[in-house]
Amino acid sequence: MKTICSIMLAFALMCGQAFSQVETERKAGFQFGLFPPLSTNGLHSYRYTNDVSLNLLVGLSKNENVLTVGGLANVVTNEANGFQLAGLVNIAGKESRGVQFAGLANTSKHHAGFQFAGVINVSGDVKGMQWAGLVNKARNVIGVQWAGLINIAENSDYPIGLINLIRHGEKSIAITYNETGSVVTTFRSGGRFLYGIVGIGYNHKTSGRSYVTEAGFGAHIYCLSRIRIHNELKLSCFGYSNNPLIIENDHLRHTVFHISYSVLPAIRLSPHFELFGGPSLCYMNAGKTNERLVSYRNLWQHTGISRSQQIYIGYQAGIHYIF
Repeated sequence: MKTICSIMLAFALMCGQAFSQVETERKAGFQFGLFPPLSTNGLHSYRYTNDVSLNLLVGLSKNENVLTVGGLANVVTNEANGFQLAGLVNIAGKESRGVQFAGLANTSKHHAGFQFAGVINVSGDVKGMQWAGLVNKARNVIGVQWAGLINIAENSDYPIGLINLIRHGEKSIAITYNETGSVVTTFRSGGRFLYGIVGIGYNHKTSGRSYVTEAGFGAHIYCLSRIRIHNELKLSCFGYSNNPLIIENDHLRHTVFHISYSVLPAIRLSPHFELFGGPSLCYMNAGKTNERLVSYRNLWQHTGISRSQQIYIGYQAGIHYIF
């Protein structure tokens, strides 16, 4: 994706160089086009600063001030301000300010405001928010990164994603145990305050297949130099039947869905090791064979024909190796 965006931007710059000897910068209140050079700005669209641009397929300009709409792509070789909307890709050669909304990708050298992309956002320094279906990539982020899968940055305190590769953030491997009998190895990654959780493990109590998968999000609350509190919201599944994707005919009779919110005081034993543990508010949806997996006094319970649901207070404990 980055290669495609680079090719499009390079093409725009080459077009500009071809006419640079005879043309100066121009301005237009409104620009309409199909693709360069089939537009109201003609062959010299690369030199125009537009207030409003409407491009049925691809737009090309030097600067945009208010609104830019492209059926496929908007290519702005310098600065893009205001609102950019593209079916596939928004490209700002230098800075962008405001909102970039693209079905596939947004890219800019620096961005202030909001970036929304169906797949990926790529920027340098970001002040505001990046939201992507899969991946956000930036250098320094003042604000929030939200991604369906991965956030990448050098500095980002508030990444929200399952995996967060923050160069000056925190990463750890943890081994945890909870009241259901699940022993899980997890990878936690994030910034100073927010982090993501993914893990796999084994449950020694369940009927059915005993492997566990786990995912979630967490937030650090700092108390003292060696003491902090982890707040974690997690979903785990275990006790799988032969085909967990088929729900009729009681094929999910073993499978357990477990959601928990945990408050986990933690103490740092050394620069790399940390112990943590605490109570959890849990919701469990289990097949009949696993309805007695937790024998605690329930806060709420509902038993159906083939599955049971319960809300109860559980626990979690573990140890981190931080790197």
